[in-house]
Amino acid sequence: MLPQEIIRRKRDGLRLSEEEIAGFVEGVTSGAVSDGQVGAFAMAVFFNGMNRDEAVALTLAMRDSGDVLD
Repeated sequence: MLPQEIIRRKRDGLRLSEEEIAGFVEGVTSGAVSDGQVGAFAMAVFFNGMNRDEAVALTLAMRDSGDVLD
């Protein structure tokens, strides 16, 4: 799924799947997701929150990415 679709889904208050979250994190670490898209995702999460499953999926995807974000 395209990063903008994942951002749109979260912006609209929808729950993200583990696969969507893992794909977004993979895009961040590979450089396929822009800084602006990361900011838009963070804003969507700030305004709509994440449920426990989403937060766990994000944490695990970041842990498993093996890259340090700066």
